[in-house]
Amino acid sequence: MLLFYLLIMIMPMDEHDFWGRPLIGTLTIIKIVGLLCFVGALYRISVTNRMPRLLDSPQGKWYLAFLSVQCLNYFLQGGALDSPGVAYGHVFSIMSLFVVVPTMLYDIKQLNRAMLVAIGAIGYVSLYAIRQQQIYGGTYGFRASGMFNDANEYALIANLWIPLAFLWVLAHRRLWERAFVAGCLGSALLGTTFAASRGGLIGSAAGLLFLTIRSKKPVRNLAIVAAVMLTVLIFSPTSPLYRFQHPNYGDTQAEEARIITWKAGLRMFWAHPLVGVGIHNFRPQVVAYENPGENVTKLAHNTYIEIAAETGLPGLISFVGTLLATIYSLGLSRRHATQVRAVHLAVLALGMQAGVISYLVSAFFVTAWWEKIAWLMIFSSMALSRICTNLDYAQRDPARQHLTRGLISEFASGY
Repeated sequence: MLLFYLLIMIMPMDEHDFWGRPLIGTLTIIKIVGLLCFVGALYRISVTNRMPRLLDSPQGKWYLAFLSVQCLNYFLQGGALDSPGVAYGHVFSIMSLFVVVPTMLYDIKQLNRAMLVAIGAIGYVSLYAIRQQQIYGGTYGFRASGMFNDANEYALIANLWIPLAFLWVLAHRRLWERAFVAGCLGSALLGTTFAASRGGLIGSAAGLLFLTIRSKKPVRNLAIVAAVMLTVLIFSPTSPLYRFQHPNYGDTQAEEARIITWKAGLRMFWAHPLVGVGIHNFRPQVVAYENPGENVTKLAHNTYIEIAAETGLPGLISFVGTLLATIYSLGLSRRHATQVRAVHLAVLALGMQAGVISYLVSAFFVTAWWEKIAWLMIFSSMALSRICTNLDYAQRDPARQHLTRGLISEFASGY
């Protein structure tokens, strides 16, 4: 389990000088740790003789469909891919997480610890964004990106975990947990402010609005969120709100360039609606779909357009289906947890649900389908679904109620 927690901690550090350094060919330390976790998961399955039920949840079925489209796409393209090693390195890394995460998160405590480690990872990489702002904040047009190549990508991933961290701080949990998560939340909020991602702000607003509406105390939580967010956004000249109000020349040019590239990507999709042009082929081929006088950026800056152009309509439907199924499944998990009064599990479900909604919106402004820590939340929702469903069924069975009372009481905390 320690190796698995290490993997979670270093997931957002692909560009780190140490963790992202290639050791054997293109195998980085992160990939090697992930491979070892995959072997460990297979070993656990063989020892316990219990195969994780990966297709019990709707998101598991939808992801399997997405994976099938990606794998079939390789053969349909006849191997004519620009960088098949890089492209399918992402595919198979995510596929291994599909097995590893539900296998390792076999009970409530493991799931709880994994979520804490993930929040800690986001808080840690956000410290890099804060430090970048301290050093380069006076440079024209600079936007902090933490350990990511792109500020929008960093904001998307950080905002994925911020709603869960926010609820955790408000919950009646152990003091050290709340203090730890509060520090990570503060780091992430400040870091995403310095990233100044307008798409990230829209996604974050969508997630936090959903969170506050669905919480038990929506007025209080909305007031807290508004006070914290506006205080940071208004008084920071590098905030995304400032860029909305006072876009500079670079911001305007970026908007025009994205629209041009989106149109070219849509033309690429309409030319290959069923199979696409192949994974990782958007960048080298998008120039062929620009109109005379246009100058595309080669970066899609839109997860949905890139997936549609590269894998066709089946890939787009299965990817969006995975996200929507995750949101739906988390809603069911919250209902099951509420029925057995395991309030902290309901908090996890609601926070993760808001995070996925934030990702769903922010992905419209950046390409980041391959981010492993986003898939960690999706696959963790499968484990949460299994745990909440089992607790609900056990609570309904009088002969098994005594087996679940201890677990339920431990996680029965309000927020």
